[in-house]
Amino acid sequence: MIIDNKSLLLLSKNAPRWIAERRESAAKSFFNAPMPSEREEAWRYTTLGNMEIKSSSDALLKVSGKCATPMSAETEKLIPASAGEDKFDFFNNAFWTSGYSVVVPDNMDAGVIEARIGAGITRSVVVLGKNAKAEIVEYISGGSGVTSNFLYVVTGENAHASVYSVSDLASGVRDFSYKRAFLNSNSSVTWNVAQFGSALSRIKVDNHFNGEGSSSRVTGLFGASGLQHMDLTTNAFHNVPNTSCTMNIKGALKDSASHVYRGLIKIEKAAKNTSSYLSDHALALSKNASANSIPSLMIDNNDVKCGHSASVGNVDEEKLLYIMSRGLDRKSAENLIVEGFFSHMIASVPSEKMRSEFSRIVRERILC
Repeated sequence: MIIDNKSLLLLSKNAPRWIAERRESAAKSFFNAPMPSEREEAWRYTTLGNMEIKSSSDALLKVSGKCATPMSAETEKLIPASAGEDKFDFFNNAFWTSGYSVVVPDNMDAGVIEARIGAGITRSVVVLGKNAKAEIVEYISGGSGVTSNFLYVVTGENAHASVYSVSDLASGVRDFSYKRAFLNSNSSVTWNVAQFGSALSRIKVDNHFNGEGSSSRVTGLFGASGLQHMDLTTNAFHNVPNTSCTMNIKGALKDSASHVYRGLIKIEKAAKNTSSYLSDHALALSKNASANSIPSLMIDNNDVKCGHSASVGNVDEEKLLYIMSRGLDRKSAENLIVEGFFSHMIASVPSEKMRSEFSRIVRERILC
């Protein structure tokens, strides 16, 4: 798809008037907004340079499972307004071509909903009623040009969602994909995100804690080689008392690949008894690989538990030599250390099937 006003008119054709007006407004903001710059804190270490957004592949989407339907005007209404819009928010709002929606009624367990997305521009929403449950599995692959896959999760009281998102895009893709959860009382969202493919990948995971007793766990795995650049952000916005969040990120870099992780915990003045923690650990497998970690804590209440940890390092040479002394060559010994580095994180993934999938990607992308 060509990103221009002609494409916008085709997307708006036969759509409800309010959708067409929303697309038009977003497109105007998108075309007028400057490309993000490294001078902006949110984009430090991610260079877009003279990148132009001219085209994207058409998103091929196949979704299966209870309560799953194609994205429509009615389900578009279920997406909450969120702060922090940037050029790529406007891009997705204006030019999305497809997506899926999952609306689970009260007291229902929808089981596993699987979405296979041939990367393009998609916009999807999951809404869980009171006491509802669902497991969402996304496989995002292929693509060309600039892609953008947005997912919104909205939970009712005591609802629980588990989301698995595997991003294994084609080598030339530049991907800007955001995931946002809005949590109500005593509900939870578990994010398990694997970030591996594309030339440039920027994934952002936001959690908005709007109901007491709500919680989230974010597990992020990344791997890059060649000249790939990965940008991963996880945010926890604690707006009310008695909420909790844990964010754990791990990844490895080969060749001249680079990565930046940004983690934010924001605790509002009213949000007492918050418990929130983030950690980020990167392993550089070559002297030219680079990683940056930028944790941030914004705390306006003293009655909270909050912390972070971060590390960027190389393979321990002593460990490597010890394993090689047991008969392994250097590459096999290094692979064994890298597998061990990822193993604890992968073991924490609840789904056995997805643990196998994450292990497969690590072997193919990092250990080969």
